[in-house]
Amino acid sequence: MGTLTMDFALAASLLGDSSVLLMSPWKPLILWGVFIAWAWLVATKIDKDLRYYNLGWEKWNAAFLGSGVVAIITFFTAGVFWISLPAGVVVLLIPVLIYWKVRNGSVPDGKQYHLSFSKDPAAAQQRKLEKARLSAAIQYSDVTGNDVKVPGKDDPEFQVYLRTEDIMGPALNARASRIEMLLTDAGCKIAWIIDGVRSKQEDMPVEDAAPAANFFKQIAGLSDSDARRTKSGSFSLNTGSGDTSVQMSISGSSRGPVVVFEFNRETSRLVSYDQLGLLPQQRALLDELVEAHERHGIVLVSGPAKQGVTTSIYSMLGRHDAYTCNIKTLEHEIEAFINGVDQAEWDPMNLDVDFGTNLQSILRRDPDVALVGDIRDAEAAKAAAAPGRKGPLIYVGMHADSLVACIREWVKHVGDVEEAVKPLRAVMHQRLIRRLCPNCKQQLAPEEMAAMKLPPGIGDKLCRRVGQVQIKNKIVDCPICSGTGFLGQTAIFEVLVVDDGVLKHLRNGDLKSALSAARKAKMLQLQEAAILKAGLGETSLDEIARVLSSKKKPAGKTKVEAS
Repeated sequence: MGTLTMDFALAASLLGDSSVLLMSPWKPLILWGVFIAWAWLVATKIDKDLRYYNLGWEKWNAAFLGSGVVAIITFFTAGVFWISLPAGVVVLLIPVLIYWKVRNGSVPDGKQYHLSFSKDPAAAQQRKLEKARLSAAIQYSDVTGNDVKVPGKDDPEFQVYLRTEDIMGPALNARASRIEMLLTDAGCKIAWIIDGVRSKQEDMPVEDAAPAANFFKQIAGLSDSDARRTKSGSFSLNTGSGDTSVQMSISGSSRGPVVVFEFNRETSRLVSYDQLGLLPQQRALLDELVEAHERHGIVLVSGPAKQGVTTSIYSMLGRHDAYTCNIKTLEHEIEAFINGVDQAEWDPMNLDVDFGTNLQSILRRDPDVALVGDIRDAEAAKAAAAPGRKGPLIYVGMHADSLVACIREWVKHVGDVEEAVKPLRAVMHQRLIRRLCPNCKQQLAPEEMAAMKLPPGIGDKLCRRVGQVQIKNKIVDCPICSGTGFLGQTAIFEVLVVDDGVLKHLRNGDLKSALSAARKAKMLQLQEAAILKAGLGETSLDEIARVLSSKKKPAGKTKVEAS
């Protein structure tokens, strides 16, 4: 660009030295003005645009320089000023107009330059809408996949659109996986879920939040009928950095409507088995269940609500080849689709078929592997237990606060200790725990680890959460984790393999002895698995304490009893 500017300056000096033009003092001023305006346009705006879009700036600048030289010659050689001036202007404009046309065919949609003198109201309105669309930070697509039109800036609905961006944009930037909104008469309470931790946000006036919620309901395909019933829908959005799928649900409460948005739910549910969080020694205990002759019995997978149970049973199911064995599921809600798997969703509105009856029907079709999303009643538990250890391998999801509570709840649902424990192959319990940010975590010094007097075999990569980094001698929040010190989640597990020794104690209703036998076989408890993960540098001891330090409930019975 510097060479081009120097050439323009040289041409301009030649223009000013012309004795012919100096005979009339105002003529060189006109030519100076035209040439300098053209040179400024080319040397600044167009040159910058050429470099930004990488449109071959060297060739274009050579063309512009050539047209400038030809224009100077035209200014000097034409005998009549009023002929030389327009002729020179045409010479200057020809490459600019050609560049305009070529550029518009090369840049992305919405970045073209347009010049229109049309007085057509429809065309003017379309230009306004296009301008509004370009000014929007988020582009939505409705439940059918069609783009949602951005209202014009003079349309009152444009303010509603901006409020929707205020709800979605900051949450996405903060890596939230979920937004929860409670609309009350006093205002809208908003919370984000980031790496499994709830974070309260500033309230939004209900007069802003309610129209925004209605906008989301409309594009998600949700009706206003029966406000007491939970309704679910979906849409997607694009912030310029990629598409994000949004699962929306709305339900009633005593305080007002509750609106929940989940981002990329299906993607988050489909985690590979190797990335699930099981330690190598735990994976080894479960590997034999993949073999055809071992695909029998029941594996209970448990955890509290929102602790990744669905992700785990999907991941366990993914170990089996869906194209060489018959895999079926029955779920209260299908949260992700798995290739090659016959997935069924129970319809609670069909009063003629309950969940247990539906499960019986599926198991009669002789699947090799089955998944039951969540056991909530006795009929479903009895249907799952009925095939015993000679039936298909069935992964059963259960909500429970501990491995012990899971076994008790299972026996209670089945109603008979022998029938409940006979088909069990393994019982798993899990919790989600945050991963340390790899960009800012800080490894503990050997003397610090020695002072902690940790058990042997923990590992030498114990790290602490930091959340800050040094950039140019200044301490700032880590740009990767936004200062939280954590990035994503993993799971910690207890895996109880029901071998002959454990099964014997369970049949006798002696849960304490069953757990002791498993411990002798080196079963890892939840806290031990968590500390081993800390030793690998995946999480911190403080995070383990946060997750596992909930108030302990009374130990209760150590006997397994049917209700």
